[in-house]
Amino acid sequence: MRKRTLAVSITAAAALLTGVVALAGTWRPADLMARLTPAALRASPARLSDVFPSDPAFQFSPPEPGSYRLNRLKPAPDGTVLTADGTTGQLHQLIDGKITLVSFVYLTCGDVDGCPLAFSTLYDIHDASAQLPDLRRDVQLMTISFDPERDTVEAIAAFAHPVSSDPASTQKLDWQVLTTPDTAALQPLLDGFGQVVDRGSADDQINHLLRMYLVDRHGMIRNVYGLGLIDPRLLMTDVETLLLEEVGK
Repeated sequence: MRKRTLAVSITAAAALLTGVVALAGTWRPADLMARLTPAALRASPARLSDVFPSDPAFQFSPPEPGSYRLNRLKPAPDGTVLTADGTTGQLHQLIDGKITLVSFVYLTCGDVDGCPLAFSTLYDIHDASAQLPDLRRDVQLMTISFDPERDTVEAIAAFAHPVSSDPASTQKLDWQVLTTPDTAALQPLLDGFGQVVDRGSADDQINHLLRMYLVDRHGMIRNVYGLGLIDPRLLMTDVETLLLEEVGK
């Protein structure tokens, strides 16, 4: 019996050794890096920003991705939100695990340098992301209404319909269109991000400064963009810098 057990052990050890030798003969450092590298960096142009044309409105060229560091400014706040299908959830649950570009907007904004500019920029990124199909595994877009009384679930669902019904949506970035149950639920999110709004206007417009926030996979705000910096090339350069940071480059 002891001889049989010993024979089985020797056979198992030999099989294990054969496997190790075979693996050593084929393993390459590049294979390991490919496994560790976010999908977006494995099949992409030389730079993620290359899919966007230069815009004369922006008088600068983005730096080389990974040539700089983005500070961890502060944690993104948590709070109750409503999705376009009426589901109630927590913001952290929707952010967790993906790099997220967040913008506070309201659908009836008439300031061309306000929400319409944010929508236009996000649509540009969303459409161009079809050229980067692996990017959706790592990155998403998010808008949060700061006008929950008018931007009801039905209103944001109508706004989100062209995005959700896009036949190519499975190749593009997810775009989370959110509102909140009421202004009481909204306020902690505004305070936590630092988005200031003024509801004192007599014409039903909400005065605000356009802001967009880059949040990493762990819920840390890593950059804040204002008017003049909401350039898709810069936004995607910062996204690529975070992806490179994750693989230690």
